[in-house]
Amino acid sequence: MTLSKISIACWTFFVIMSVAFLPAGAGLFHALHALPPTPRLVLVILVVGTLWWGPFGYAMYLSLAGMRNGDRRLLKRGSRGTAVVLSGKATRTVIQEGEFAWEAPRVWKYRLRVSIPGRAPYETDCSICIPSLPTGSVVNVAASRLNHRRVTIDVGQDRKGVARATRPVPGANSAATAVPASTVHFTSGPIPAGQAGEAQRMSLLDQLGRLHSQGILTDSEFTAEKAQILGE
Repeated sequence: MTLSKISIACWTFFVIMSVAFLPAGAGLFHALHALPPTPRLVLVILVVGTLWWGPFGYAMYLSLAGMRNGDRRLLKRGSRGTAVVLSGKATRTVIQEGEFAWEAPRVWKYRLRVSIPGRAPYETDCSICIPSLPTGSVVNVAASRLNHRRVTIDVGQDRKGVARATRPVPGANSAATAVPASTVHFTSGPIPAGQAGEAQRMSLLDQLGRLHSQGILTDSEFTAEKAQILGE
């Protein structure tokens, strides 16, 4: 489950508890007075604190810590890897933190193809207040160990006093990754024989290998493009 879906679930549960609490409030009030002080306190904390206002507090935490600032806890405790930006769009949501609504940063929703060591590449969404990440670019990410579809993009959340920006991925070739995975095509026909053709073939195979290792190309796409380059 992604961060935005968890946040929606929290807000939904909070609204349901708020509506249900109105008609049940009077009966609960009389029932509490019939209980001894200790069980009464435990029940109040459980119902009011945990079941009612707990989802509200967690939803606010997800909005401020997860979407606006990027999840620092996930960056420290999650599984590190990289991701290819498949698409991105600005939402209508802004996350306020003291400023006016028109000054607050807007949430962008990115579709990512995530590559975590020891796990097959997979796609998921990430909502964060970082605008205009180029489609096809490679970014550093951290994924939850229990919920791998929950990811945060590394924009320097752990560095105080530094402007937010994605960190460069070692070995990532900006020229090779600046295009969507679905539009990567290396050849339109057979490569001519000879020294020049062999050099071109080796260059294309080198680019192909880098894109495959970065998760931009799937195994099947890699195999198909390799066969086309080699003329098999």
